[in-house]
Amino acid sequence: MQSRSAPLPHISHSTITRRSFTGLAGLAGTTATAALAGCGSEDTSKNLDTLQVWGGVPPENGPQALVDHFMEKHPDRKVTYTRFVNDDRGNLKVNTALQGGVDIDVFFTYDSSSLAMRSYSGMAADMSNLVRRTPELEPFLDTSEPKALFDGDAITALATTKEPNFLLFNETMRKEAGLDLPVAWDLEEYLAAVRAMATEDRYGTYKLPDLPRIELGPNFWYTDDGSGSNFEDPAFLHHFELTAQMIRDGEIFPWSQVLARQIEAYQQNNFIAGDFAIWGTAPFSLRFLSDPEEYPHDFLTSCAPMPTVDGADWNSGFFGNYIQINAKSPKQELAEDFVKFWLLEGAADMAPGGKIPTLDNVDPDILLTAILGEDMETYFDVESFRRTLFEDDPKLLTDTNLTAVAEITQTYEQQRDVCWLLERSPERAIDTIHADADALIERFRED
Repeated sequence: MQSRSAPLPHISHSTITRRSFTGLAGLAGTTATAALAGCGSEDTSKNLDTLQVWGGVPPENGPQALVDHFMEKHPDRKVTYTRFVNDDRGNLKVNTALQGGVDIDVFFTYDSSSLAMRSYSGMAADMSNLVRRTPELEPFLDTSEPKALFDGDAITALATTKEPNFLLFNETMRKEAGLDLPVAWDLEEYLAAVRAMATEDRYGTYKLPDLPRIELGPNFWYTDDGSGSNFEDPAFLHHFELTAQMIRDGEIFPWSQVLARQIEAYQQNNFIAGDFAIWGTAPFSLRFLSDPEEYPHDFLTSCAPMPTVDGADWNSGFFGNYIQINAKSPKQELAEDFVKFWLLEGAADMAPGGKIPTLDNVDPDILLTAILGEDMETYFDVESFRRTLFEDDPKLLTDTNLTAVAEITQTYEQQRDVCWLLERSPERAIDTIHADADALIERFRED
């Protein structure tokens, strides 16, 4: 299953109130008390010599190597890494464990609603002193392009990775269609390629990129002053209309299949099976394409940048994989040492899982080899990945407003689904999202 993060992050002096998220935290605790059974009950005699770290990345994809290197450098310290599945159920389990006093010292957050709730309900410790006394961490103090979560002067989360998005091509299908591999392209050129790659036996792609994100950039769901929703912008209606039309035309997957076959969670399976030819994804997916035992295939994969939309070139990717310290942990000093190690000395260990470090402190050639694998020439058009990931310098998003983001996400996805199932017009779906989002934002601002 994919452990993909939703496009989110980077909250800086948000308009969200603590009261809002205290309520959400309480709800999580009351609706998921049983989840603690899977985590263990509260431990009143925590082992002060062992740091407990919880993350969503499988240990074999980097975390265990990083933990081992930390313990090699600090033989008097012990670290245990526990993996949770980065989905709704897994995140609820983490929230409940944090509230219930389970022995967790350091934890990772991947989606926007969890990040906001954990940070603004007091679950996460302030790491501002760690950042300010460590010169190598100075980039986390930047509030113009934030890579950290600020709550006033406090810093409660640090992004450990860059998560650029890009487009992958099945090279056999691309060459059969007679298409050039794009180095830079606009929306119309991208759509023409999708249509050219669609045949009776396959779709051009499984869904379009988030076109409003590319066009509008950070905080695209909100008006400039944050007082209301931005869904009246024509970019949203155009995205819904274009997708619905391409579903009707058989150029992208029927949304009924996307939902029924859980294609969003298992995109790699359909790409490798040849069900579609162009795949919009992020670096973490590349590990599937260099695993011939679990994912055998006989084609090369190449990489192209996201298209521009009306000249706008936001990548739609973001800084992510936020590391946080449990505010209740009695091992704050050890936790801070581990966080610093993860961001600095341990960054290269995470590359095999497709994790590009936030701080650009690993040589790109080392990263490329780690991300694509030792046999990269066997599976990838390597130069296209070098160019797209490291030479083009993708323009990543920096959201600073997450007001009512969990609730807006819910209404957005509900209306998107009925629209792309062709059961509701794009106009009605967008109007509903806009009205609901305005009401949610107003309610949260009043709180």
